[in-house]
Amino acid sequence: MTVRNDGSQAAQETTAGEGTTLIWSDALLLGHAPIDAAHEEFVEVVTALSQCTESTSLESLQAVERHLLSHFELERQWMEKTAFPAAECHIDEHQRVLDTVQHMTALAAQDGVPVAEMKRLAQALIDWFPGHADYLDSALSAWINKKTHGGAPVVLRRDMTLDGSRIPGANT
Repeated sequence: MTVRNDGSQAAQETTAGEGTTLIWSDALLLGHAPIDAAHEEFVEVVTALSQCTESTSLESLQAVERHLLSHFELERQWMEKTAFPAAECHIDEHQRVLDTVQHMTALAAQDGVPVAEMKRLAQALIDWFPGHADYLDSALSAWINKKTHGGAPVVLRRDMTLDGSRIPGANT
């Protein structure tokens, strides 16, 4: 599990022999609804890519690419609208991720890419996301809330204890 900078734990679990999976939960909320919705969709499309088969791999990869284009554009617009100070660094990181996914999509559409490579890309995205969300996106969420509402975001996380762990037996 990844410990977030607010003390909670990101919903990232290790599955024996399969690497890390990413599961959407309140632990991933940042307090800005449009970004939180984009992050929930990110978890869905990357999970689908991580579980793809030969027949679903290209479609799953294209869904990840479409999502990233929309997701990163949404965040770019918020950065521009609010004059986010770390916009250049944030946008550069998005571009590096998007370049990798678009390169893989182009290869897959032309010559095909083994499912194992698709799953390796999904794992790289799963590994990248919590750190990106914890640092760059949480800072963006806080900035947006400060600029638009005059204060820090309020995030209510269900089924969490004060130390950020899940309550045993609670609904997810």
